[in-house]
Amino acid sequence: MNNDLELIKDQQQHATSKLVYPTDCLRTPINMGAADVRNHYFGVTSVETLFNEIELFKLDSKVPEEITTQYDTARNLYLYAFHVYRFYNIAQQQLYSVLELSIKECIGEEELKRYIKSKQRNGRGPRAGLSIYMQYLKDRRLIVNSDFPMWHNRNKLEAENVYRKKISKIMEDQNLQEYEWDDSEIDESQYDVKWDYVAMLCKTLPGIRNSFAHGSKSLYNDVLCYFQDISIIINNMYQRNADKGSNK
Repeated sequence: MNNDLELIKDQQQHATSKLVYPTDCLRTPINMGAADVRNHYFGVTSVETLFNEIELFKLDSKVPEEITTQYDTARNLYLYAFHVYRFYNIAQQQLYSVLELSIKECIGEEELKRYIKSKQRNGRGPRAGLSIYMQYLKDRRLIVNSDFPMWHNRNKLEAENVYRKKISKIMEDQNLQEYEWDDSEIDESQYDVKWDYVAMLCKTLPGIRNSFAHGSKSLYNDVLCYFQDISIIINNMYQRNADKGSNK
């Protein structure tokens, strides 16, 4: 009897510890609603924080429901990453699937096949996939650099990067332990960065997507930028494609 009581006590203590600090183990009905402690390391102490972030990146009403449903699956995964930290990267992976599906649905697979064939020489060249689909959007100007906040901030980002290196050099030369960041010391007007942001997306998004498709050990929570970019791509693609259709 005493042994049974000790076993029950041990199980309760085990459940309690898992309730507070679950990470990569299989969750139980008892601890599946608990926060993943790794979020706390980045100041995310409530699910409201993640909701307020992800709620901003919506798809427009012009986007079909079947695409929006798949996209919101990715947003829900991001939200539930409060409980399971690894869901951040599963959410990101879902995004790329939604992006490819949306391009095929919006543009049409026959049109994409014609475009791919036009890029082939002697039967060689690109094959169907996200890489050539993104290139189609770029060539048809269904997405342009000015669509993206990161492109508009390019000079500021470069100025901050130069300032960061300057601070590092000062701290090293003067053996300083800290240096107070001063925005007034940053002058982005000195910079005119030539950055083809769309070309960069055409190259990087398919590469990241492929790394996930073939198995990835990636684990990070900084995926909001992908929600921002991909929601912009999908929204503008549907809007501009509809505009072109109405002008025919």
